[in-house]
Amino acid sequence: MNIQQITDYSRTKQDRRVSPTPIISKYSIKGGRRRIVRRNDDKTAHIFVDLYSTRLFMIVLSLLFLSLFDAYMTLTLISKGKVYEANPFMAYFLDHGILHFTVVKLFITIASICILCIFKNVRLTRIGLPVAIKIYILIVAYECYLFMI
Repeated sequence: MNIQQITDYSRTKQDRRVSPTPIISKYSIKGGRRRIVRRNDDKTAHIFVDLYSTRLFMIVLSLLFLSLFDAYMTLTLISKGKVYEANPFMAYFLDHGILHFTVVKLFITIASICILCIFKNVRLTRIGLPVAIKIYILIVAYECYLFMI
């Protein structure tokens, strides 16, 4: 068999992938080899990968840091009497104590980040992550402004 025959044979075989890539697999935790979606057909059907980029890791860390800083600034501003919690959901937990407020805020942030990481190849997520960082930066900047006045 020459190379052309091997190539023709391999292209005519049935696709070995019987089912689509699952959202979470053993490779999601242990580590796999898929970093990007390579085939155009898979970009609509198979959007999940095993490995994540350094850029995504930095975005996740930025979001987590901004969320923690937002929680700290919110608690500081509330303790000084300058502001009140405008989000009724988070105000409920703040009424139950600082620990409840912080744990719920971190849980919501971490759960959201995990979901966004899993769906990182969805167009809405690729647009939404940078927008979320910009919104958080504006919120933190506003809180810093309130802190200084």
